[in-house]
Amino acid sequence: MKSLAIAPAISRKGLKEISTVNPIQVLQADALSGLKSVASASAQVCLTSPPFYLLRRYGTATTWPDGWEGELGHEPHPNDFTRHLLHVFDEVWRTLRDDGCLWVNLADTFNNKQGKKGTTNAPDGCNGRFAAGGKGYADALRQQPEFFKHYVPGIAHKSEMGVPFRFHLAMTDKDFRRFVGASEGPQWICRRTIIWAKSLVALESQKAEGNAMPEPTRDRPSRNYEFLFLFSKKPNYYFDRTAIDVPARASARRGDRANAGSVWKTHSEILTTREGDTVLDPFAGSGTTGEVAANMGRKAILIESSSTCQTALKDRVDRLSGKLFF
Repeated sequence: MKSLAIAPAISRKGLKEISTVNPIQVLQADALSGLKSVASASAQVCLTSPPFYLLRRYGTATTWPDGWEGELGHEPHPNDFTRHLLHVFDEVWRTLRDDGCLWVNLADTFNNKQGKKGTTNAPDGCNGRFAAGGKGYADALRQQPEFFKHYVPGIAHKSEMGVPFRFHLAMTDKDFRRFVGASEGPQWICRRTIIWAKSLVALESQKAEGNAMPEPTRDRPSRNYEFLFLFSKKPNYYFDRTAIDVPARASARRGDRANAGSVWKTHSEILTTREGDTVLDPFAGSGTTGEVAANMGRKAILIESSSTCQTALKDRVDRLSGKLFF
């Protein structure tokens, strides 16, 4: 396991102490191995987006506790993927403070006998994405033809696989945890399932805003959203609701604010943390979590195994050197 921190290399037992001096720590390791190096109860929040099931290759492999060896997100069945996510988030549970929480971004995947190289009702296959502006994505598909022919028997052709729902149930329901083949482990509390609208379209004006990836399929709506789950370890945890409160409409007192509810639009960087807290991301990618943490005066522990992502991650961390504290 390598360390690409903006500081000396870190040891397995010294992570907690060093993080108080060097606010952004980067571990080059798979999520499971890297998390075992993180001190217990050292993070206030984990904010992460695991690889989506059967949607992308990162070129990394892990030997999992159940004996399977391979890349997360490429398991034979979505229940296997869910079980491996539980292994990861069991370790996250250990690293979080008791009043901490976990945010997980996840999206679903379609089962398709044709794979993603020739999508149903898109007669030009990958070329269908060119007109929608997805040339780079289409090029990537062509270089991975065998993987994109993956089909899961037992799930209907063209059906969503329900991956986020399987994950939600496995995290919160001990019976479903056993159903996917996982051993006993922590039972998370899901405080809210949030719909992250990646783009919005006004049908009357045909105007769109946002960054959802275009889809060529013609017999269903495109997916312009992903799920964001908020989990906690305990019923009581740190959450600054005032960050999203809005002026009260029914109060007679000027200045009263009320809960904004679960539907809102924001351009601010809201986290369930206090200044100086540590944010953990076991699937750090290019390091967005670390950049947001630094901008907000937080520390961060970033774990990433992909060599491609590591390059972008190191560049981003280097650019943040002027924003660091302690």
